Amino acid sequence: MKYMLSHDLRHFQIQERRPMQVVVPLTSSPHHAELNVNLEANAKYALMGLVKKISSEFEVIPEVSNVNFKAKYKVIVFYEVDKATENIQHLIKWIMDCYGDACKLILCCEDNAEILESVKDHCKIIKVDAPVTHEIMKVLIQIARKEDFDLPMSFAAKIATKSKQNLRKAIMALEACKAHNYPFVDDQPVLLGWEEVLVELAAEILADLSPSRLYFVRGKLQKLLLDFLHPKLILEKLVEQFLKRVEASSKREIYYWLAYYNKRLPTGTSALLKLEEFVAKFVSIYRKCSSNRHYV
Repeated sequence: MKYMLSHDLRHFQIQERRPMQVVVPLTSSPHHAELNVNLEANAKYALMGLVKKISSEFEVIPEVSNVNFKAKYKVIVFYEVDKATENIQHLIKWIMDCYGDACKLILCCEDNAEILESVKDHCKIIKVDAPVTHEIMKVLIQIARKEDFDLPMSFAAKIATKSKQNLRKAIMALEACKAHNYPFVDDQPVLLGWEEVLVELAAEILADLSPSRLYFVRGKLQKLLLDFLHPKLILEKLVEQFLKRVEASSKREIYYWLAYYNKRLPTGTSALLKLEEFVAKFVSIYRKCSSNRHYV
């Protein structure tokens, strides 16, 4: 089944002191859109832009005789709602009140105690328990089987235990272990949390394009390499994050440099210089992309 997911920059109009546009990265399909209302600084503009667009598309008046008429709802998925500001949560509540006929909302959170009661009153709360150790082991072994590599039960148990019931962290740890050393050995280190570090690092790079940022980036990259994270995983995860923040016209160039550095990355800490070169190259591309962007 093809979901036709896309990761693109979406432009939203702001009508304040002077008309302008903001750019927000969105994951979407013809049937839904996803937005992290905590991490994205311009979330409120994206929220309003999305629901207004969906509402305008929904405004179709059915004939009275059409008893089989069913609304073509569009779904919006909001992540980290419990970490969002009260203003954003009030806006979500307003959307529920005013646009409930046009779109359906899915609010994702870790702790619903941090969500306003006025918002929760509009929701059906579904709690999903974290997987237990043997369930995580089962998933890891299935992945190994599909990827055609051997995963001893003892090592799968080690990863599952260290992940503390976080399935995604366990899967990412398995990927890091496989890239670092295969066949696996019992005393092999298990690196957890590296994906979150790189997501945060990519956001910090995008927030500050100054040359001084490269010195800060160097320290974080060096620590990941010292923790035995394979350089290619670092490169691929940074590119994954960068691609969400650039115009479509720049993506081809970034893919080119991904392929270029992917072939030239040494192993271990000696890859630090090449990773720094790639970050500097991306910053140059992003600056050029930003300077060519026109707002109206």
